Amino acid sequence: MTSPDSSPGTTESPREYRRLWMVLTAVLFVLATVLALAWPTGGLETARVPIPQRKFGQVVNGERFEVRPQKVWYATVDPAPKFGDPKPGRFLVVELEVTNAGHDTATTDDLAKQLQITTSPGGRLHVFKDRHTQFVVRDGDDSRDQLHPDLPEKVMIVYRIPEKYADPEHVTMDFTDSAYGPGFQSSLSEWWDGEVLATYSGDVGRAG
Repeated sequence: MTSPDSSPGTTESPREYRRLWMVLTAVLFVLATVLALAWPTGGLETARVPIPQRKFGQVVNGERFEVRPQKVWYATVDPAPKFGDPKPGRFLVVELEVTNAGHDTATTDDLAKQLQITTSPGGRLHVFKDRHTQFVVRDGDDSRDQLHPDLPEKVMIVYRIPEKYADPEHVTMDFTDSAYGPGFQSSLSEWWDGEVLATYSGDVGRAG
């Protein structure tokens, strides 16, 4: 008795097996390469939404502040002297309508920390070193600095223009949101810097 022959369609030659293995290896290599390149650049993450571009006069709502920048202007005399007569200099003045959208009292300093100003010509203004003063403008008084929840206020922030910068003609301003929650090393909740909510852009006016 002779045993039946193996079915021709159920076996593969060594050459065909090697070819299949090479194709599979190549596909896996390409896939691994794509993953390695995409992961560091965020290719596998949700596409990041572009930062909204705004003009002065438009409102942006954050978790802590609702802001409506009104105008930016340039002055050669201190617009907010603390003592004595106004002294000459070079100043950039930002006027905003602000509402504290949080649950606790904030200050104009808290607000100013959320703004990043860049002048053109010129460059970026340092949020601390170049900031001259900031205050609530109400009833002709500039001594207030508190922003109470749900109370709209007009705020003025004044920066000194660095000596190496030319007189500004255009300005962009990034408004960064704040988020309330626990930190990395503490379970106590507080306000933390968030993402940039909007970038404002416009021409710089002149005093008078």
